[in-house]
Amino acid sequence: MAFTTAGLSGCAIQPAPPATTVAARAIASSFELEGRISATDGERAANGGLQWFHSPAVDEWTVLSPLGQIVGQLVTTAEGAQLRTADGRVEHSDDTAAMLHRLLGVAAPLDGLAYWVQATARPGARVLDTDERGRPARITDAGWTIEYVEYAGASAEALPRRIDAHWGDARIRLIIDQWTPLN
Repeated sequence: MAFTTAGLSGCAIQPAPPATTVAARAIASSFELEGRISATDGERAANGGLQWFHSPAVDEWTVLSPLGQIVGQLVTTAEGAQLRTADGRVEHSDDTAAMLHRLLGVAAPLDGLAYWVQATARPGARVLDTDERGRPARITDAGWTIEYVEYAGASAEALPRRIDAHWGDARIRLIIDQWTPLN
């Protein structure tokens, strides 16, 4: 990130805002969600559908083109990851985060995403702002800023409907159309 001297002249260095206190949100250990995703790394961009099954033992991500064809399917377990692409190729790796990066085109923290979609700060993350109902409005996690633009309802327990996350030039937008907690 480039800063110019003129842009900083006269600015006092401010400490980071304190983490906002929010009521503990229940987190589902297993869920399914369907939605739409767009991702960019600042040079390339892609968008389409997303189907995600999450459990403590396995994550299964299916990314669809805007017309509904499968672009890729990633299955991750404690033993590693398997990525199946639209052309039928299958790749295996112990580096599950790198395989998710290949699928999405953005290096998002795999172990944080289940928290992100549930508007919950995992250990080490900070809630920076809350909305009028006490739900997270903005969280920082592993260098990312996650903004909860819209929730699926008015209740304090409502899950996010639209999430915008960014880290430098990397951006992810997720619109969740269907959410199913499984536990």
